[in-house]
Amino acid sequence: MKNVIRLHSISKRFLIIGVAAVITVLLASAVFHFGAGRMFEYYSATDISETLLAGVRPLSVAVCTGSVGIEYLMKRKDDN
Repeated sequence: MKNVIRLHSISKRFLIIGVAAVITVLLASAVFHFGAGRMFEYYSATDISETLLAGVRPLSVAVCTGSVGIEYLMKRKDDN
């Protein structure tokens, strides 16, 4: 079981940076959503918030797919 969970440093770094990017976009969306009408102009802030929130799911899928792809290529390289 220990070999299944272990990741190469490149894919681990990619995963950590990707999760940080997803969290950053999600937090920015929340700031625009809760700040709409108070700190920002309501309609443009709501539009920006929805756009950022719509981009979180594809970004998450790209991060997961990229991490799995990098790990696959590194395992394949190690086997050869």
